[in-house]
Amino acid sequence: MSKIEVYQTLEDGIVKLGVKIHDTQANVADLLEAWQPLCDDETIYKAYGQNNHSVCKGCPNNCCNTAYVIPDLISFRQIAAQLQKTEPELIEDWFEPDKLALGLLKIKSNPCIFLQQGICSIYSLRSLICRFYICSDLTWETEKLIYTIAWSGAAATQIYAEQEGYLPEPAHGGFTSFDRFFVELVEAYRELPGVKAFLSAEGYQDIPLQHFW
Repeated sequence: MSKIEVYQTLEDGIVKLGVKIHDTQANVADLLEAWQPLCDDETIYKAYGQNNHSVCKGCPNNCCNTAYVIPDLISFRQIAAQLQKTEPELIEDWFEPDKLALGLLKIKSNPCIFLQQGICSIYSLRSLICRFYICSDLTWETEKLIYTIAWSGAAATQIYAEQEGYLPEPAHGGFTSFDRFFVELVEAYRELPGVKAFLSAEGYQDIPLQHFW
């Protein structure tokens, strides 16, 4: 039996994706391994796919055109390494300056700066918020799990950048409602075991899923 099972179920007439964790020692890398095939699985219901069943590659409703992406800390470090940039250089070149002025990290968007000819140029290194997004309904437990992981990783990046002195003193005012949500989330998550696991991990295999349920 695999460590993690992804399944489809019908709830209140809606097809939803769910996750069953069969091994309490499973980690984030195990979840990603089970989740990734969904992108190319034509049997998985996708709200924006052709006839609601399609692969994500080449989707005309590309979520990368408008996404607000804050990378998780593992992704952040790996992208810097692949682009042969120092972490401050990566922030200066690839993150939105108006958000940096607020002391926040957000990858340049509309569309995402890493989207090239409709294809993600850092696909194997993309952030968890991107990896986990699939235009399918999820069971409540699964949605809570994957977004807790993704936001823990994003909060870890923000905390790490603050600790390293990569961010300016935040300006007063100019925050959108989403900016404020993220600031409040970072403060709420700051001491959680999952965030601390991201801060000490070298890869997703070092982050136990048990921190997030």
